Amino acid sequence: MRIHRQILVAVLMLTIVAVDPAAAQSARVAPSGDASESSTLKELAARRQAEIDKALAAHDWPRAETLLVAEIGRTQKPVDLLKKLASVFMNERKPLNAAIALKKAETFGPLDAATRMQLVLAYIAMGRGDWARPELDRLVAEDPSNTGYAYWLARLDYDGGRYAEAITRLQAVIKREPAFFRAYDNLGLCYEALNQNDEAIRQYREAIRRTREMGEKWPWPFLNLGILLKNSGQLEESEALLNEALQAEPTFAPALYHLGTILEQTERTQGAIEMLVRATAADPSYAEPHFALARIYRRQGRTAEADAALATFQKLHQPTREAKQ
Repeated sequence: MRIHRQILVAVLMLTIVAVDPAAAQSARVAPSGDASESSTLKELAARRQAEIDKALAAHDWPRAETLLVAEIGRTQKPVDLLKKLASVFMNERKPLNAAIALKKAETFGPLDAATRMQLVLAYIAMGRGDWARPELDRLVAEDPSNTGYAYWLARLDYDGGRYAEAITRLQAVIKREPAFFRAYDNLGLCYEALNQNDEAIRQYREAIRRTREMGEKWPWPFLNLGILLKNSGQLEESEALLNEALQAEPTFAPALYHLGTILEQTERTQGAIEMLVRATAADPSYAEPHFALARIYRRQGRTAEADAALATFQKLHQPTREAKQ
């Protein structure tokens, strides 16, 4: 099923939705005078759409992907379907496919602002800030007062190591929109990168205060402050923050990993193993939990399991800046 789905996606992406206009037209319009056939075609289309909606509502991304690709192949101008497919790809952590789907949609006409922002996020997830920035600049030119666009430009500044520029943008965002809690968290990241840890902690705490105040289920400031405190030896508060991150998102792999390492340091070995195993299940591409498991298994004399965990770590490991949102 997985291979079949990949083949369908490849066909879609390589053909620029190459639907024969005559065939597509005949698939939508019955021969003149045949009302029965027209009704049947409409019923079939409605059933297919209902199946797509059901898969999307259930977050069954593989099925939604398969259904959408098939429906795109039947549709002459599948702009809305391509947008939905892009959203599915983002949920499946396939930002390249999402970007391609959106660029295909753009061949039928200019993208609206929300869809162009979706393209920006796909580029950022791909690590292509150089592609995202021109799109963001266009959006800012069209709507200079949009704080969301300024926030993401600041994120690109941060990713590029331009921390002072990012701080200036984020401070402007907060001045215009004091409740923009994500901006405080990213200010914390910038100050931490500049080794101004006291100011980073202050910004993280402000992000946490506003996140709690607004009832948001967003784990990142709890994780970022938790990591900073863990690294400075403040394990008790760090553990509490990481647990709060998991209350917001129970399968949040970075929080599971760091909580596991705290449990390891405080000699709660079984709990540490459980957290680290959960982290590997939550994100199979996440390397660090495997290294921690290898370390624990080695100490326990579980050589085969330690070797397997280390091999997995070596296969997955790529140096990254973990604390990003």
